[in-house]
Amino acid sequence: MNPLKRGVFVFIALLVLTAIEYFLGISQVPQILLWVIAIVKALLVLQFFMHFNRLFDGDEGGHE
Repeated sequence: MNPLKRGVFVFIALLVLTAIEYFLGISQVPQILLWVIAIVKALLVLQFFMHFNRLFDGDEGGHE
């Protein structure tokens, strides 16, 4: 998948998760569900927008 399509996909996934999180937040659901969604969103941001996995690659200095 090219980087633009992947970025758009992750953006839409974050948008959908935020909408779900909002509707769960205004209804009476256990708070753990909101925490799970927040952690999934944080992992998506770390992985795809902050390139967290590159910290552990060992290939230093290169840009793609």
